[in-house]
Amino acid sequence: MSLRRGLRIASACLGDRLAEARIRDRAALERRQVRLWAALQPALAATPALTSLAGRPLADFPVREPSEVRADLALWNSLGLGDAAIRAAAGAAEAGEVPSDQDVQAGFSTGSAGSRGVFLTRADERDRYIGTLLGRLIPPLRLLRPIRAALILRANNGLYKDVGGAGAAFAFLGLDQSPEAHQAALTDFRPTHLIAPPQALVAMARLDGFRAPTGLEAVFYGAEPLGDREARDLAGIWGVVPRPLYQATEGFLGAPCQHGALHLNERDLVVELEPVAGGGGRFRPIVTDLRRRSQPVVRIRLDDLITPASPCSCGSPERAILPVEGRIQDVWRFENAVPIFPREVADVLDAALPPLAAWTAQASATGVMLTVQTAADDAPARQALEALLAARGVRVPVRTRTVERITTWPKRRRIGWTP
Repeated sequence: MSLRRGLRIASACLGDRLAEARIRDRAALERRQVRLWAALQPALAATPALTSLAGRPLADFPVREPSEVRADLALWNSLGLGDAAIRAAAGAAEAGEVPSDQDVQAGFSTGSAGSRGVFLTRADERDRYIGTLLGRLIPPLRLLRPIRAALILRANNGLYKDVGGAGAAFAFLGLDQSPEAHQAALTDFRPTHLIAPPQALVAMARLDGFRAPTGLEAVFYGAEPLGDREARDLAGIWGVVPRPLYQATEGFLGAPCQHGALHLNERDLVVELEPVAGGGGRFRPIVTDLRRRSQPVVRIRLDDLITPASPCSCGSPERAILPVEGRIQDVWRFENAVPIFPREVADVLDAALPPLAAWTAQASATGVMLTVQTAADDAPARQALEALLAARGVRVPVRTRTVERITTWPKRRRIGWTP
């Protein structure tokens, strides 16, 4: 990695820390958002889908779905690139090809709804992303010592490529590798910090004789929900409490503070909360990224279900939320009944079964199909789910089946709803 890039990453990390020190209340945070919104306008003017609205207040922009952006990427970038060219660049990056343009790069993400999102970035945006990530996840004094970070990803991409040397060594492991291969690689690399989806953490923890890598200081999870019981079980096996990281194709949305609470990244984003009908305080986030210029993100409504948490004792003015529990499409909506949300299903099934038991629960208006991997789990899982449904006044059958292996790659989907 070049000295120039290393300095950019370090500058972004330091800048985020300084902003945290300066912004101690909501008023200061909102003033920063106003300044960043004003600075974003030239990029919006250069983005075909947003040109006519550039210079106007954020509230004047319509709320969009991610599918609208993905339908034609040419309309949603400020660099004048065509849809086919962006997708081709993302495909080449996923295949491991070296891009001809080292500045502008593209990549695939599974996205919040499981479809293949595409992101587009320039070098300075990638470096700011990495610097901000380091600044948010690692205590300031810890950054003075070498970091060894392992990331388990669906595929390597330009966001992280060639970052080694910025005071950190990075290792990238493909999500398609076996848990045995992941464990062996982590044992050899000896990371101080690990970022991985829950499915990878759980799969390794289930291995006979599993031992966490020597020197592991922190584990962060993202891309998929993790149940409260699962988190406690993983903490006992990995030796550290897994902490949530909130990322999506649409940006770096949230990170845990040093108290462990997940905070929205409101220093760089405006996050509007749209109430979910019957959600008991749940919301869908509408995201505007104030720092992203190559591929502007303005009032994009995500599928994620988020719930505000109690104010955090860390004192940050950025709102704290509970870890994302699932997608709006995962909510069980039986006729004439109160909606049943993913966290409720996960809590009752995890409580009824042994630690880290594998299961899925797919519901429709006519019933629930419950799948387990161990025959002994069949009865307690079914009884727990029947009790939840009865408490909500839902009278549909719960069918069960036992399979040798439950697979929902590339994203773990434990709970779903079929309309």
